[in-house]
Amino acid sequence: MITSPLGFRAAAVASGIKPDRLDLALVVADRPSPAAGVFTANRVKAAPVLVSRDHLAAGRARAIVANAGCANAATGAGGLRDARDMAAAVAAALGCEAEEVVVASTGVIGVPLPMDKGRADRRPRAPS
Repeated sequence: MITSPLGFRAAAVASGIKPDRLDLALVVADRPSPAAGVFTANRVKAAPVLVSRDHLAAGRARAIVANAGCANAATGAGGLRDARDMAAAVAAALGCEAEEVVVASTGVIGVPLPMDKGRADRRPRAPS
């Protein structure tokens, strides 16, 4: 289980990106933790890849927020803004810096991330 190590918590919600399924997850460390990432070498990189690569440059992270159903890839400047906004929203909720939040997205390419769904007031449900 992802929360077996002491000091980590996780939750997931059905935010509405995918119909009637868990599609937004959050993994949080109680304190900044050493972190690293491996990213594509492709010249074309999705917004979450660019943002997460920048955020992991310091070698530490506090949280990972991941959505399913929308890859936030091939979405231009708006996609970058959405990925940064997602990190900032999580950071504000946790009381940490946006640069301590890693963003991941998977799903349909070329579709803007429905940010209103991630911001909705929803009760987290711990994954089983």
